[in-house]
Amino acid sequence: MANRREFIQTGIAASVLPIVATAKELLPQPQLYKVIFDHRFPASREFAAEMEKLGAPVYGIHGDITDLWFHDLYHRWKQSPAPIAGMTAHGPLFCLERLAWDHEMRVLYRTDSEPLISWIIGPK
Repeated sequence: MANRREFIQTGIAASVLPIVATAKELLPQPQLYKVIFDHRFPASREFAAEMEKLGAPVYGIHGDITDLWFHDLYHRWKQSPAPIAGMTAHGPLFCLERLAWDHEMRVLYRTDSEPLISWIIGPK
């Protein structure tokens, strides 16, 4: 029998279906540059596994986007805007959203399912 935590995690995992459909609808070309997930949350790991099955490049964080920013996104977004998606806590999305503004990008889709947020960032 499922406990409360498993029930909630299943509900959060089910919430990833709209982000997959929305990503395809909003961003048919180009593909997502990266899909960000947080290793700390089972639902986020399940989301990453599903996105990886669809062929999306996934990148895991542990609540901190510093390495992702300094070693990847900063250099990529300097060339041109590149859409990303993810399922993270509020903090990482807040930071990515702020950084995206400087590169002519914004949050295109967002859905909250405490403690996680499913989101897509793309060109304005």
